[in-house]
Amino acid sequence: MQTPTSRAWFDARGFKVVAFSDVAHRDGYGWELVRLPQEVTAEAFLDDTTGAFTFRCLTTAPLPFEVVHRFALEASEAVPPRP
Repeated sequence: MQTPTSRAWFDARGFKVVAFSDVAHRDGYGWELVRLPQEVTAEAFLDDTTGAFTFRCLTTAPLPFEVVHRFALEASEAVPPRP
């Protein structure tokens, strides 16, 4: 089951971040980088069972470097969410 939390992010480039937790297919928490209107292009995911924090690129289309850099930097600070 995913519990998404969407927020506008990097609007000038047409991207948003969707935070999610997953317990149906894998146990953990992550962020998806979505190119608007709805293409998931990348994912940062912390697996609760293994402790692995991973990044996956889910598109073959080029992504702006500054968008990927910001996504990776902010995900490294916010995944998992802190109280």
